[in-house]
Amino acid sequence: MMKKQNTTSGPRATAPIQAVLNELLRTQESADIEGFSKCFAQDESTINIGTDIDEIWIGWQAFYNWMKEAIQHELDYTILEKDTRIFIAKSNDVAWYSQLLDTCFETKSDPLRIEGFRHTGVMEKRGDSWLIVQSHISVPDKSCPQEE
Repeated sequence: MMKKQNTTSGPRATAPIQAVLNELLRTQESADIEGFSKCFAQDESTINIGTDIDEIWIGWQAFYNWMKEAIQHELDYTILEKDTRIFIAKSNDVAWYSQLLDTCFETKSDPLRIEGFRHTGVMEKRGDSWLIVQSHISVPDKSCPQEE
């Protein structure tokens, strides 16, 4: 799979961040909640925002509890990363990213494909590890405007 990566820093600087993002997607596909968890800061300042208006989790434990339940129900789940952009602050301890993702998963024995998920977030370097401290998933509205 060919990945387009745009960065303000060279590939060497962004490689550890890209590795976390890759791990996030692969562990989600395989329903590996423990591997998925290792991508996040696990404290009360972590914020995750989903696609529905009521999907906002402040603090790691709230998100973990929801994700643990959600991840086990996704069958035959695949995620295709189409575009990743990574930017690192001059301090070299904060980074932000955006990705476009296509997903395909099975719900009630029916395959569902959703293209154009937008995944954005912020990572902090804590010790030698980059961890997600804020993430947001959204799906662009592709509906046509209603005529009156």
